[in-house]
Amino acid sequence: MGGRYTKSSMTKKIGIFAGTFDPIHDGHIAFAQAALDAGLEKVMFLPEPRPRRKQGVRALEHRRAMVRLAIAHEGRYGIIALEQARFTVHETLPKLQARFAGYQLVLLFGADVISHIASWPHVGAMVNVAELMIAARLRDMSDLTATLHTLEKTRNLRFRYEIIHPAYEEVTSSTIRLLLKRDKAADGLPPAVQRYIKRHKLYSTTTAD
Repeated sequence: MGGRYTKSSMTKKIGIFAGTFDPIHDGHIAFAQAALDAGLEKVMFLPEPRPRRKQGVRALEHRRAMVRLAIAHEGRYGIIALEQARFTVHETLPKLQARFAGYQLVLLFGADVISHIASWPHVGAMVNVAELMIAARLRDMSDLTATLHTLEKTRNLRFRYEIIHPAYEEVTSSTIRLLLKRDKAADGLPPAVQRYIKRHKLYSTTTAD
């Protein structure tokens, strides 16, 4: 069986935070900060060019620009330009291992991702080499732990994971986009990102990005 990993390991750990970031918001930053507080040396944001299960996302150059603005205040954050359309185990993970040789890779996921992670190709190889850090709301803990247990039992996946509870957990990109589309104020955006969105009219119903 898998289980929580210990914080006593001497191996340096680097977080890989893949996602759409359309737009990046305070919830993402809170997750990354909580990951640093939990012992990671760095957190690398990885905006996916064509994310799974999502259509009509803003252009990649805009999403990367917003990430750069959001993380500029913290030297332990970085950004990765992904060559593939999306994060995949068989293509992306070996490149990350080579780039961050000497680090233990820790993949940052929201709890919602765990429910369908078993459908990913080569997921067994992923959990063999990478640890997981999962952001979850306290009220979702029982469902999350049950899902992890089921996956371990039915798929023989040995997860090494830690569950954390960052602040701003109710902030979502979809809510922010909806408010901006309606020309309403959207809380939860870093000021520099908010200015960028306004300047480029990214979520306007009348102006294409």
